[in-house]
Amino acid sequence: MNHRAPVFIITGGQGQCKTTFLHLVLGLIVGLNVRVRGVIAPGHVRDGRRSGFTLVDLATGEHEELCSIDPDPRCEAHGRFYFRPEGLVFGRRALAPPDPRETDLVVIDEVGRFELQGAVWAEQLDRLTAHPHPPMVWTVRRRLLDTVVERWNITNPVVVDVGTASAMATADAVMDAVWEWREAQTFSPITAAPVPGDRIAAPVLFADTVTGAPRSTPVILRRCYGPEG
Repeated sequence: MNHRAPVFIITGGQGQCKTTFLHLVLGLIVGLNVRVRGVIAPGHVRDGRRSGFTLVDLATGEHEELCSIDPDPRCEAHGRFYFRPEGLVFGRRALAPPDPRETDLVVIDEVGRFELQGAVWAEQLDRLTAHPHPPMVWTVRRRLLDTVVERWNITNPVVVDVGTASAMATADAVMDAVWEWREAQTFSPITAAPVPGDRIAAPVLFADTVTGAPRSTPVILRRCYGPEG
């Protein structure tokens, strides 16, 4: 393993359930003593149209409204959404650079055009990718994939297309990366088996996903970005 653990990028078109796929993957691994940090952002729909997002801190289970389409003079306007200052502070705290001795996986849902414009989580992404980091899972809209990979100089992405990929196979690949990361942290000994008292309890958000995962043929699309093209 090189000095940077892989970045898994869950991608698909608009409305193609990237967050749902991520939710399912996390549901398969949260009971495996994996120390997860980061955010997941379930969306809200009003009159058949996306109306806002809630942010969930995966380390604590706490949540905060991130943005909505309702105008508010206190909020930062990006596109048609108004981002609440409390939601931005909440997310930036959740995405602070992790202690590698205490973190196995970092999740960011999602990286999009606002970050490419230098807003929302852009500064946090810059910090996370500037130094050695644990394995990460991002969600990225398919049409922005190449731009995001180039912008943050991701040299070893594992691209997972929700149209063809298996959540079970993706979770297996993420766990392989987590174990490689743990083994590389020689200053953080790994016990042979998790101690029940130290196990991370699966949050309510993922309670129903572990038993409902499809066991379809594993398909993970791997794309290499580098000098060789």
